[in-house]
Amino acid sequence: WELLVLEKLKWDLVSVIANDFLPHILQRLPLPADKVELVKKHAQTFIALCATDCTFVMYPPSMIATGSIGAAAHGLGLPGSGEALTELLARTTGTELDCLKACQEQIEAALAESLKQASQSQQEFSSKAVPYAGSQPTSTPTDVTDVNL
Repeated sequence: WELLVLEKLKWDLVSVIANDFLPHILQRLPLPADKVELVKKHAQTFIALCATDCTFVMYPPSMIATGSIGAAAHGLGLPGSGEALTELLARTTGTELDCLKACQEQIEAALAESLKQASQSQQEFSSKAVPYAGSQPTSTPTDVTDVNL
């Protein structure tokens, strides 16, 4: 009965997220076998970053996944990870090349901004921190609020 009520209300309780697209896209790319997991890990980080930035609301999950894979491969400097890979990603996922490039550039810009903010936070943290007597100062944040995605 619950399913019937939900169906009549046209509630869609199953939503596809960007992480769901990663394995499907990655298996179609000519990446070195030993680098696939590394690209996937970096892409997942980019997807998490996109989830915290409101500029990515306009992109569908498939575009965020595709842009994240492109940004990850580009950032890792993998062979063939330039314009050719972006074109292959666009063909594989059926997206427009210009839209994919724009998404990938926004992801890379969001990463740069996040790293800049993290660096500033780290500098503020370091300047406020008082090292314990006889111990080495550490650069690892110990408060959850000091961790930036």
